[in-house]
Amino acid sequence: MLSSWKSSSNSANVAKKVIVTRKEDPQPGSYTLSDPSPAVKAVATDDDIKWRCLASGSTETMTFYMTLDDGTMAFVQMAYSSLGLTPNVGLTCRFYQPDGQKHGKTFNQSASVLKLSNNNLNASCEPMSIQFDTASRTFTVQFTLSSAISMHVTFEPCVDFFKIGDGKSLFGKSERDGFVQACFLPKATLSGTVTVAGVARPATGSGLFHHAIQMKPQNACKWNFVNFQNATDALMLYEFEVSAKNMSDVNIVSQGCFVHKGRLIAVTTSNRAVHVQRVKDETSGYDYPSQLFISWNGTRLDDGADVKIELSMMMSNKLDTIDVLAELPYLLRKFIQTFITAPFLFTWFERGVKAKVTISGEEDEHIDGDAFVESAFLCKD
Repeated sequence: MLSSWKSSSNSANVAKKVIVTRKEDPQPGSYTLSDPSPAVKAVATDDDIKWRCLASGSTETMTFYMTLDDGTMAFVQMAYSSLGLTPNVGLTCRFYQPDGQKHGKTFNQSASVLKLSNNNLNASCEPMSIQFDTASRTFTVQFTLSSAISMHVTFEPCVDFFKIGDGKSLFGKSERDGFVQACFLPKATLSGTVTVAGVARPATGSGLFHHAIQMKPQNACKWNFVNFQNATDALMLYEFEVSAKNMSDVNIVSQGCFVHKGRLIAVTTSNRAVHVQRVKDETSGYDYPSQLFISWNGTRLDDGADVKIELSMMMSNKLDTIDVLAELPYLLRKFIQTFITAPFLFTWFERGVKAKVTISGEEDEHIDGDAFVESAFLCKD
């Protein structure tokens, strides 16, 4: 997932209806899992969550995903970038309604108008604000797109914020090769109000939050992100692939987790999102997935029992095709083109999909939920 640049571009969002016949899911051994890495779960502290706003060569994001009970999918993001000549802040809000209507916009501001609290946990930059209560560890997010579209939503944690290891995933042998540092809140209870087309309604449902810092050089060529939610369960996948052209020791890095009945059951680093079938996007030239299979593999946190989860779905409800560079300020866009040739982001929201959960010594369980999926392509091989 290209977490540093969300957009609300409508320029390439109209897609042809593609009829795809489902193929059998890939069998174990027919696909490569992510690189071996210890799945050591650590509680993310306030220091992990706070804004860093590093001086040079980085992007930093806080992204809040909302799966609402009425079938709406929404996200907001605040992104700080020091990649260009001067630091920039990008602010994005996006609503996808169940009837197919969508509303959203990305604002680009100079970082000079970003206001941070003394502890760097609260941030405001018109038209968005983020407030973090250190006692309850709840986030409250406000975003005003217009007089007709706005949100005021609180994320109350169902589980701990967490990171895997020290939170850093390297693009190569050392931090000099670039890295991503991330922490997550995989499941939160939402409350508040969302106003769309001038009509206010309760914002109840499930949320996911992540904070990410990405340092150049940018060596990832593909990202996959999955946010699966129902009332009590959640699955998350956060995965990037490094191009073979970089001659790196890193191939695929994947972090995931499983929340069941309000408890964090497992964090996983042996995962894979497999693009079982693909369709060519005529605008970008990339082959995006039309059928997706995801495998999570790890151990249960409390007793070490083996955990395997599989999620298979046809990608039938495509939300957006986003030309990332088209959304950025001119100077930042020209700078990024030097490192990333043609970044595009594809998004879906698939409702009523089913995950299979296998825990050693127990009967298999099937869990229904809704999945928001992102697939990003940063450069052409």
